[in-house]
Amino acid sequence: MTRSLSDDRPDDPADRTESDGDAVADPEPATVTGGAAANDPGRIKVGVGELAVTTDDAVLTTSGLGSCVAVALVDERVGIRGLLHAMLPAGEGRTTAVSRPAKYVDTGIDSLIGALDDAGADPRRLEARVAGGAEMLDLTDAVGPRNVQRVGEVLDAAGVPVVASDVGDAVGRTVRFGPDGRLAVRAADGFERVI
Repeated sequence: MTRSLSDDRPDDPADRTESDGDAVADPEPATVTGGAAANDPGRIKVGVGELAVTTDDAVLTTSGLGSCVAVALVDERVGIRGLLHAMLPAGEGRTTAVSRPAKYVDTGIDSLIGALDDAGADPRRLEARVAGGAEMLDLTDAVGPRNVQRVGEVLDAAGVPVVASDVGDAVGRTVRFGPDGRLAVRAADGFERVI
């Protein structure tokens, strides 16, 4: 399920009422599964199949991106950011998508948008940066390219533009999503870029 909101919602989350736009009320807030790194309280580590949201200056990080994808979303106006580390393209219809929605691109992006909305971001102002989706093994139906394709489909349906990406190839990646809204991507070959 993709969360889609109409453009007539107030810009300030505090001004929203239950009847604003076409938003669907969630029975519970979205689950955030990442956690603070033990050796660095200013860093939130997002594991495989997890997501995290921050409203402060913490740096969101994830590593081990081979065929997995990292989806970094930010509402720059209010400085709220979130990071998803998804393993597989589609979770809809799978029982594990309910207990671990961040494991999948589609249910993970929906959960991340919901968690950002719960934290005070406006889903209409979100921008995305995407990394990963490498073709690590020579497979006929490689997961990495399918993950990248599904990210584009889900974000497009949600009205969230992808402003930068570093995807594909055959190299693993680690990312850091800083308070400036930029995503630092370090490839396993040692090259680092900021998108």
